[in-house]
Amino acid sequence: MSNKSSGAAAPSYPDTLPLPEVYEGGAGTPLVLIHGFGGNWRMWKPVLAQLEKHHRVIVPTLPGHSGGLPLARRATPATIADALAVQLRARGLDQAHVVGQSLGGYMAVEMARRGVARSVLGLSPGGAWKDASHQQALLKRIRGTFKLMPYILPLVKLLVGVKSLRKLILKDEMEHGDRMSAAEVRGMLHHGMNCSIAHEFLDDGIAQIKRLPKENTTPVRIVWCGNDRVLTFNEFGQPFLDILGLKTHGVLPGCGHNPMYDDPAGVANAILEFTRSVETGKLP
Repeated sequence: MSNKSSGAAAPSYPDTLPLPEVYEGGAGTPLVLIHGFGGNWRMWKPVLAQLEKHHRVIVPTLPGHSGGLPLARRATPATIADALAVQLRARGLDQAHVVGQSLGGYMAVEMARRGVARSVLGLSPGGAWKDASHQQALLKRIRGTFKLMPYILPLVKLLVGVKSLRKLILKDEMEHGDRMSAAEVRGMLHHGMNCSIAHEFLDDGIAQIKRLPKENTTPVRIVWCGNDRVLTFNEFGQPFLDILGLKTHGVLPGCGHNPMYDDPAGVANAILEFTRSVETGKLP
C-alpha cells in the first residue's frame, strides 16, 4: 500500500499534553492504542488521522513511562496492567477496542483479562517466547542499549539530523526510520531514556503471558510485523499464538517491529478491519 502523500496538509498533534499524557481525538466507538516498552503515546501519531474518522481514539502513555503516571508498586507486567486498567476506567473506558504494539500488545490482552477490552488486537506483541534463552538474549540486548545510550546520546542526537543515518540507527526498530523527522527521533530517545521503570523492569525479567480464562469471550487477533527483527515470529510470535490458543494471525508485510511509520495505512486498515468485524458480528 502506498505511503505517498495525497497533497493534503499533514494533521497537527500537540507536542505536549497535561500529565499524565493521554491523547484523545475523533468520534465513534472508543479505541485505545497502547505503545511499546520505553515509548509514549506519540509513536501512534502516523495512524491517528485515519483512525479518528471511525473511532474516539484514546492513546495513553503507559504507567511508569515518560509522561505516564508513576507506579506505586514495583514494575511488572501485572502492576503496569493494573494501573492502566484503573486509568482507563477513570475515563469511562470499560468496553473499548484495545490495540497494542510490543509490550502494548501484552497490555491489550491484560485489559481483556481485567474486563476493560471489548476486543484486542496485538501488533507483534511481547510476552511469549520459544524458550528462556531467546528471552534472556533479548533482555540482555535491551539492557545493553539502556546502559550505553547515556554515553552516546549527544552524538546520536546529532547523527539523526541526517536522513540516511536515521534509517540506519533505527534499522532494528523499523524499516523506514528515515520517515521519522529528526525531532521525532530525538523525542523518542528522550522518552526512552526517561522511562523510570526501565532498569527494574528489565532486571526482574518479564513474566510470560497466560492464556485468558475460558469464560473470557473477548475477540483477540494477532498481527505480526513481517520484517520484525526484535521479536522474530518463530521465536516470539508462534509461542504467543500457542499460549492464547490462536490458530491464525495477520501479517504486515515489509514492516519492522514498530510498524506505524513503515506503513501507517496498512496498520490503520488492519485495526479498522478488525474493529469493523467485531462491531458487525462478522468475525472470521
